[in-house]
Amino acid sequence: MKFTDWKDELEEFGYVVTEDTITTQRGDVLAGKDPYGGTFISDSRIQDILSKEVKKKVRARTAKGHFVKDDPSTPENEAWVTKVVKKVKGKK
Repeated sequence: MKFTDWKDELEEFGYVVTEDTITTQRGDVLAGKDPYGGTFISDSRIQDILSKEVKKKVRARTAKGHFVKDDPSTPENEAWVTKVVKKVKGKK
């Protein structure tokens, strides 16, 4: 999970967002990744924003893991599917 997926919404509230941390303008770290791969969030407003679902377009794959190609005879593009990114569960 990257915090930059919610960058626009977080920056509306004045937070500074990088891929691994969310800080205030003064540099106080409010959310980040711990050394064990988890995340910590110390602000309830950030928790509310990050708990919303994020959808991304990813390449479709077969059962064997190979990419699916697009069929030009159909109007939709079978090569891409929309996937919901998992919600963040912060430590308190």
